Amino acid sequence: MIFTRSILNQVLLTENVSCEEICKTLNKIGLEVESFQKIIAPNKVVVGKILECQKHPDATKLNVCKVAVGGEDGAFETRQIVCGAPNARAGIYVAVALEGAELPQVTIQKAVLRGVESCGMLCSTTELGFPKVNDGIVELDSSIGELVIGKNLSEYPSFNEEVFEVSITPNRGDCMNLLGIARDLSVALKLERKAVCLMPKISENAPGIGRVLQVVANEKKQASLLYKVIEIQTFSLPLNVVLFLAYNEKLGNDWLSNALHFGTLFSGVLLNAYPQSICQLEDKNGKIVLNLKKDAHGFECVYQEDKKLSIIGVSGYESLQPKSKLENEKEFIILEASYIPPEVIAQKVMESKLKVDEKIFAFSSRGSNMDLNLGLSVLTNLLLSGEAVLYNDTQEVLNLPTKEPITIEIPLLSKVIGVELEKLQVINILKALEFKVDLPNDEKLLIATPPLFRHDVVGFQDIAEEVIRFVGIDNVPSAPLRFIQQDQTNEALKLYRYRRNLAKKAVSVGFNEVVHFLFESKEKLQRYGFPVLENQLELLNPITQDLNTLRSTLLVGLVRAAAQNRNNGFSAISFSEIGIVYDKWRNQSEKMAFLQSGLLSEELYPNAKGIKGDYYEFCDRIARVIGEFSLESFKSEISLFHSGQCAKVLQNGKEIGILASLHPQVALEFGLDSTYLCEVSLESIKNALPQVKMYSKFQKAQRDLSVVLDREIPYYKLKNAIQSLKIPHIVKFYPLDVYYDEALGDKLSLTLRFELQSEVKTLEEKEIEAAIHQVLEMLKADFNVELR
Repeated sequence: MIFTRSILNQVLLTENVSCEEICKTLNKIGLEVESFQKIIAPNKVVVGKILECQKHPDATKLNVCKVAVGGEDGAFETRQIVCGAPNARAGIYVAVALEGAELPQVTIQKAVLRGVESCGMLCSTTELGFPKVNDGIVELDSSIGELVIGKNLSEYPSFNEEVFEVSITPNRGDCMNLLGIARDLSVALKLERKAVCLMPKISENAPGIGRVLQVVANEKKQASLLYKVIEIQTFSLPLNVVLFLAYNEKLGNDWLSNALHFGTLFSGVLLNAYPQSICQLEDKNGKIVLNLKKDAHGFECVYQEDKKLSIIGVSGYESLQPKSKLENEKEFIILEASYIPPEVIAQKVMESKLKVDEKIFAFSSRGSNMDLNLGLSVLTNLLLSGEAVLYNDTQEVLNLPTKEPITIEIPLLSKVIGVELEKLQVINILKALEFKVDLPNDEKLLIATPPLFRHDVVGFQDIAEEVIRFVGIDNVPSAPLRFIQQDQTNEALKLYRYRRNLAKKAVSVGFNEVVHFLFESKEKLQRYGFPVLENQLELLNPITQDLNTLRSTLLVGLVRAAAQNRNNGFSAISFSEIGIVYDKWRNQSEKMAFLQSGLLSEELYPNAKGIKGDYYEFCDRIARVIGEFSLESFKSEISLFHSGQCAKVLQNGKEIGILASLHPQVALEFGLDSTYLCEVSLESIKNALPQVKMYSKFQKAQRDLSVVLDREIPYYKLKNAIQSLKIPHIVKFYPLDVYYDEALGDKLSLTLRFELQSEVKTLEEKEIEAAIHQVLEMLKADFNVELR
């Protein structure tokens, strides 16, 4: 942000404050001054007025001007000056360098140009050492002060300037405008600010906005908008406005665009405009209807019928490429002030990678000013300096957020800052910064509500930072550090501890913890059938070609790590990993994955051949980490898995992941032995404390039931059917043995063991037999089993 002493004086009187003091104060309150310079118009450069302007007799691009450089009306002291500027014409006030004036690039002397004597020079701003404001000579106007012919230009503040360039940190979006910087300076220097321009008074006879504009918003919006309507013809912006824009490199060729940029730089409010040359379509009532709705990417936009006029917080007037109008022709223009929460627009742009207008997005993404009425007031007061008609009333769609109050303990605040603070001192600082301050009954407490434009203030620590900025770090005495610790327990900490406990459990049952990058090979993910990011969300600059996308699974990394360990001579490989994965829309979730390959333990006495791992041992180890679960077979489309050995992992009746054998072809490709994989959703695993259950003191009975059934019937169907009987005496049952024989053909023999127990008595044999008989009859009826 660049501002000058003269523009700052429009809102804050600093005549009695030196530039050194302003720089020192800005640095003290956290607005670091990157550069400072004084720019003064050279001596012998005066205010002049072109009285006559005629074409040079011997040069088509030169004019011979008669210029008043002193005296009074009717008795002017004049000079004849030859000038080649395209905008030289009679009647305008100009900067005249007289003979002997030493400009940055040249010393002015009397000369003869193509046979015509020239006694001086009409100057542009760049020739005087100031930023460029146009392609010709500078046209002076009353915005820099009363124009007195012959007066030295350096006597005008705009041409005897102090220029400050301030670095604004990303959290201080409220200081990316002149009013924000003036606000902080006024508190630090204890200066009273001037009243900001209010919305200009409008004649009662002025037309109402409702006659020409209707704003429709059928959906709930996060953005807020305020509209005014003006009829205006093209005019030249005041010179002090143009210079302010030039210092900030925001000056363009379109007068309306320049007016919008000035309003935003001055007030911090996002401003936009829709000329009638853009909004040409009208409904049957002669109104322009603006519709506020979301586009295909979810951005909140302004439409006229099906034509998108702007994306709020992303693009605006300059993207419309409006048609030029005749200079003397009035044009109907809709003026718009808008606000959208910075976290909303920044996130949407990051996800969509949409091309943005940096002049707009720089404000919206860091938090623009929510005082929409202030922004329109600054803009309309500027536009009314030309010939214009402002319409009565406004149209609005407001959804401004509220700020939560913050409770401040004065003794704690003093300890945090390191200096004793008076309650009144804190109140004065916060009120000067436009905080709302409430005084509860407790003398040691304050309740402060941040102003809407302070997006960075959300808690006690932020209040402490605001107070210390204006108390002054140099006023805090040196003292030993006092560490004030508060209870840090929160949901994030609980989740972290839960994750670490799971990782420790996995290590305790023989899984070695591994950690991989968030990135993976897109080609490998696609090859094995895992989802990949949508093209518009892909990484722009991947760290390597093999890690060129965000991973959608942990399993590919685990398989690759197992292969590396196998190549290094390890035959017993067991891994676990907890990490973030992403779906195709970049929505992240947390997973836990397991891998078991080869042996459970290396060849070592007394197990000279090691301990061979199998599917059941793998399931048992996982259960000891995440708790009991059941499996339900299914056929997965993921080619990393064995199509016939793949199952859903169910916990409390809810699917939480997948467990499968590694496909033999993939195992062969990586040089792995029998390998088993499992990946579960961490968010789906219950983190519940063990619950105490009553247990029976009476004897437990066991009975085995052996049946012959079709091989294609999965066990989980039998289990669900038995559980649905809800036989009270059966407390537990499980498969004990499976027997295959050629004589059974396409059937198998399954032995189930039942544990039966009552909470009130010892079961009699007839009760036990009745329960088993009920199970058998149901199995016969539903699954056509036979008693073996």
